[in-house]
Amino acid sequence: RSLFARAEGCLFNSDPERDLASRLFDLSGGRNSVVGFGFDPFAPRAGVFAARHNLARPYAIYCGRREGGKGIPLMLDYLRTFLDRTGRDLDLVFMGSGPIDAPESLRTRIHDFGFVSEQDKQDAMAGAVAFIHPSLLESLGIVLLESFLAQTPALVRSQCPVLQWQCQRSGAGLWFGNYPEFEEELLLLLDNEPLRKEMGVRGRDFVKREYAWNAVDRRLLEAVDA
Repeated sequence: RSLFARAEGCLFNSDPERDLASRLFDLSGGRNSVVGFGFDPFAPRAGVFAARHNLARPYAIYCGRREGGKGIPLMLDYLRTFLDRTGRDLDLVFMGSGPIDAPESLRTRIHDFGFVSEQDKQDAMAGAVAFIHPSLLESLGIVLLESFLAQTPALVRSQCPVLQWQCQRSGAGLWFGNYPEFEEELLLLLDNEPLRKEMGVRGRDFVKREYAWNAVDRRLLEAVDA
């Protein structure tokens, strides 16, 4: 608290992160700016990853650490319930680090690629029907924005203010607060290809506009000048 009180100003990754700091500390006397993080655009190659790894079924994807704070147990439970209730053909691709404690019934539907190259990650994102990001603890959502650049819509938890904020302002993602909402939204993305493509274009354009390096540089320099 005393550190924030002495600071001339603070730079934040997102509006919800700044709002959290404002609730915890008195920031009324400082200069506080949301700057964000820059991304380089890339050309998505949908279908390349699935063909290379013989993925015959549609798949959703998650990239990042596999731990409780990221919501992985909940995502596995929801996916198992989804497959049991709907009988749909859907796999889940994992990239990143950490164990995956999945029930036996999901073993044939999970593909764990661990750490991969940036190109492989981008290709895998581009070929997915959805990027599922069940985390509650985010300050920006780097992999979420990467999935937007790959023109892949996202499903996030409504209990994470940052991820819901990114989906709302981009029009490139949906958010769920419980299993029924998750099922309805995932079915929508599976069955409505025009909507999925439209959301993908929105996401790509949003990141290229809001998180291009020149836009981030401008916000940073304006904050420092202030």
